Amino acid sequence: MNASWNSTSGLLGPLKANWRPFLVIHLAVSFFVLVVLTPLSAILVRMLVLLSGDPALSDQDILLFVLSPSGFLALLVLVAVLSFIVFLEYAALVTAAWLVEKDRPAPVGGILMFLAANAPRVFGLAIWIFLRVLLFSLPFLAMLVGIYLALLGEFDINYYLAAKPGEWYTALGLAVVVLAGWAAMVLYLMSGWIFSLPLLLLGDVGPKPAIATSVEACQGRRIDILRAVLGWVLFSLALLLAGSLLTALVSWLLMPSQAGSLNHLLVSLSLASLFSLLLSFLATFIITALMALLILKLFQAFGLSRMVDSGVYARIGSARKPPIGGKAVGIISLAAAFVALVVVLGSVNQLRFEAETEVMAHRGASAAAPENTLAAISGAIESGAQWVEIDVQEAADGDIVVIHDSDLKKVGGVPMVVADSAVRELKWVDVGSWFDLSFNQERIPTLREVLDLCKDRIGVNIELKYYGSETRLEQSVAEIVDAAGMTDQVMAMSLSLPGARKMKSLRPDWKVGLLSSVSLGDLGKLDVDFLALNARVATRPLVRRLHAQGKQVFAWTVNDAVGISAMAGRGVDAIITDEPALAVNLLEHRRLLDPHERMILALAELFDRPSLLAEQ
Repeated sequence: MNASWNSTSGLLGPLKANWRPFLVIHLAVSFFVLVVLTPLSAILVRMLVLLSGDPALSDQDILLFVLSPSGFLALLVLVAVLSFIVFLEYAALVTAAWLVEKDRPAPVGGILMFLAANAPRVFGLAIWIFLRVLLFSLPFLAMLVGIYLALLGEFDINYYLAAKPGEWYTALGLAVVVLAGWAAMVLYLMSGWIFSLPLLLLGDVGPKPAIATSVEACQGRRIDILRAVLGWVLFSLALLLAGSLLTALVSWLLMPSQAGSLNHLLVSLSLASLFSLLLSFLATFIITALMALLILKLFQAFGLSRMVDSGVYARIGSARKPPIGGKAVGIISLAAAFVALVVVLGSVNQLRFEAETEVMAHRGASAAAPENTLAAISGAIESGAQWVEIDVQEAADGDIVVIHDSDLKKVGGVPMVVADSAVRELKWVDVGSWFDLSFNQERIPTLREVLDLCKDRIGVNIELKYYGSETRLEQSVAEIVDAAGMTDQVMAMSLSLPGARKMKSLRPDWKVGLLSSVSLGDLGKLDVDFLALNARVATRPLVRRLHAQGKQVFAWTVNDAVGISAMAGRGVDAIITDEPALAVNLLEHRRLLDPHERMILALAELFDRPSLLAEQ
């Protein structure tokens, strides 16, 4: 352990002595990735997704697409491109480190042109490595699937997530063992391929010879490589931890424990945000540069310097003196930061915020009552929420019942499958006591019962659940809503894009949306009225882009004050929450804030310090 730590810490000297060329290269490559490769990658993703026939894919549709021949090819190309982006910076820093080591100039333009000339081979190396890792990963994937089917396949997965029976922990333990084995396998493979990139660049060989030479050079010495990499990992973790502690300390020093003037608080939060951003950039640079230096150090220690092509220097080109020095770069950066701060302070009074955010109770007030029951829906109405979200599916007799899971194991403690049971059978089961014994009279409601309770009191968002045995789910839902006279008080959504499209075709006047956790492509081009997005992906730029494309955006499932306020600040149209009373109360207070206070709240959320605003 000490040897590995010393091996990494010993690289700090070369980094300190040559930080300027490394930093310039890091900035240049980061800029190139941001300005050129990132947009190209986004365009590539959209082009590949179009192979599916839709402008975007979400959740289960992504898996189905990847399992198709065209989808797997698209995945292969996408992973290769992303790997190329990762390899690019290491390639640039390894090349620069080699030039510095040999007392050669390291011109930014020359290195970038050198990398551009070698881009096809780097891309080929990325594909080769991905395919090999995928091939060796298949047995581990098969074991994980087997564990799931054997231990967690009998009931709906939500039962295991909620009740956590013995089978859950057994499956979890076995999965950890399998994943640990997979990680060990990947580390073993990577330890043999560690020299493939410098050999490809400096040795002027193709991907396959580079891999073969690297594996041969590592024979019998992989433990040394793994020890060195472990030292780098430990050093990186220590650096990130120190950075986090330093950021917390600076934010604590800058931000008062009790709020003073709004302008002072805004300046403090802005400075803390800027410091956090700069520190994060610096840590990333140091970690990346140390890995490049470590690869080069091992490359030389293993006697591979003899493989370097002498013509590499000529191909990189002669050095050119940078137009500005390091001090000038620092002064310009500080000046730019100061100007940015002035612009923020000067424009805060001109901020325009999004339209008011509505509250949608997730399966009713499900933090206070059992989900999808009349008690939970009544709680949603009493909270003042504008909408309640419910899950519906077909029972065996064709009636529509309100329940999320495919069976009653979680909410009723019995293994009844909804699709195999008639409503009269389902009504015998107590679906409230699992939450609290005071709800022992709760039964699975039908859609008709829910609509009768909600009519003219709260809007209803009907999520269509598909478990493979549906016959006329969409048609039945439409007929029940029509009979209840609530066509102007409902909307519908589903994880299934075909299901959402069918619902929209039956009722064109309804608002129909897609529920999405992960996605590929341009969601804004899908033929739906709104997107219900996982809060983790509902970023401000995405919300604005979807709004510009005419789509509403809902965020789920947000249950804490900071998250609710953050989603409202990003301009989502509705927040889906288990805590509708909390959300209604918080958003009501938020509406009373002026622009200064909203700016402060947005910054305070970054540091998990919303209490600062409350003190105002």
